[in-house]
Amino acid sequence: MDRSIGRRSFLAAAGGGAAALLGVGSVAGCNSSGGGAQANSAESNTKVKLPAYLPYTGITPDLAATAAGVEAAFRHFPEERPKSVPDKPGSGETVSGMSNIFYAVPPGLDRNSYWSGLNDRLGIDLKLQMVAAADYEQKFATTIAGNELPDVLQLRPVANLPSLLDKRFTRLDEHLAGDAIKKYPNLANIPTRTWKSAVFNGGIYGVPIPRGAVQLYSFIRQDLFEAAGVSPEPKSLAELTETAKALTDPKSRRWAFGYWIHVRDFLQMMNQSPNGWREEGGRLTHQYETQEYKQGISDLAQLWAAGVLHPDAFSDQLPFKNLFNAGTIAINAIDGYLGWNAYIQSGASNPKFKLGLMPIYTRTGGTLAPWWQGSGTYSMTALKQQSDPKKIELILRMLNWLAAPFGTEEYVYRLFGKEGVDHTVNASGDPTLTASGLTNTALPIRYLADAPAVIYQPGRPQDADVQHAYQTKVLAKVAVNPTVGLFSNTNATKNATIDKAFGNGVKEIVQGRKPIATLDDLVKSWRSGGGDAMRSEYEAQLQSR
Repeated sequence: MDRSIGRRSFLAAAGGGAAALLGVGSVAGCNSSGGGAQANSAESNTKVKLPAYLPYTGITPDLAATAAGVEAAFRHFPEERPKSVPDKPGSGETVSGMSNIFYAVPPGLDRNSYWSGLNDRLGIDLKLQMVAAADYEQKFATTIAGNELPDVLQLRPVANLPSLLDKRFTRLDEHLAGDAIKKYPNLANIPTRTWKSAVFNGGIYGVPIPRGAVQLYSFIRQDLFEAAGVSPEPKSLAELTETAKALTDPKSRRWAFGYWIHVRDFLQMMNQSPNGWREEGGRLTHQYETQEYKQGISDLAQLWAAGVLHPDAFSDQLPFKNLFNAGTIAINAIDGYLGWNAYIQSGASNPKFKLGLMPIYTRTGGTLAPWWQGSGTYSMTALKQQSDPKKIELILRMLNWLAAPFGTEEYVYRLFGKEGVDHTVNASGDPTLTASGLTNTALPIRYLADAPAVIYQPGRPQDADVQHAYQTKVLAKVAVNPTVGLFSNTNATKNATIDKAFGNGVKEIVQGRKPIATLDDLVKSWRSGGGDAMRSEYEAQLQSR
């Protein structure tokens, strides 16, 4: 898994299934059914002065970022490594932290020169608890219950979150609102819209971990498309179906598609289903309730019947990334956009491997489908409640250092460690982790603070142009989720259960075990189990804005 995302695992913990994937569990806004409802009103939150946005200009990209959310792109790693933080954040103080990790825990401080070097550069003794991503929800709960909060930690959506923040975490308006953030220029480099996820109780309660507006890519094995003689841009469902059939050859252990959830979401975009929810006049309709969603499920059932999905497509344990890399599946229909680097690295040993990206057109064809715009965040970092402003400022200076922009001196160390030990630099100036560097630098500090992502692939300058063009194309027409920046206590407490039951029922329909008409009953159960309550909580916030 690419270190910079871990999207599926985090979202599963944040609420599970489609609702989490679509950003429905976004952690901000009003809670109409849990603690802190009065203080955490939509009216008070809309009055919050968000941090000023000061984009970093110390390094010029080859392809500029755009207001639509297309990321800056670099064909080569910058030759200059400017320093973005003139002074060490600390003077020997200790800061405790906690974040999730998707890899084996790296060696401890006494055996990890990268970690000790990081502490030296920070001027801080960082004591970091690293919790396996799958166990983070439970660890967070026991940490809260045991009143053993570290100074700073990665925060997950949980029940009664506004009340929890009010009682146990630090409000940061004084330090970050408006121009106050200019004291921390790397944090000010985080786009304004991203900060909405940190607004609760009429104030700012954390630092967001930014992610791109594009959020998702539709990856393809372009070499397999070329071998089959089919276009990488099927412009309708009919063309997609014929393309999938041409790519599928069970005798050779090859299928067009892998994991069913990915194909479902691809088809939902193709059918112009809502990005989570659709808002009209302050009223919300969930995608499950729409004709577009039902059509997408019917289309998926037809693809399954055509035999173009992997036989194990409905297994949550399907190793779809490995199958894609091996050429067993040709289309990884929907995956995190930051996975490009991991796919390229995995395919490096195969001289025929060629990675590509597929735009999504409408079902009837001819025009691009609206792209589901991401929420802009991965998670949020919060500071435990304390009265010492100097400790708060120390932690914010540390987070400012960790959020150093791409190409800066701090960024290079944060990702690659020390040259000659943790990484080497080739003739083109691209840093590459050594074997020991891969282990030592796995310290999950980027889940405490991170810079906005950029497009860059070492040794492959053409990838910058490919990805920048793709982002430009798909973000020209987007569908936004109107509940991003809102908080539903029902979503935090019940969505995982009702969404799993709904998904299991949809599986039965797609595999032909139940008729499509049973989807109506699934929707009714979803609504009564929590869907209507979520709708009411979100609508109350939308109408009070």
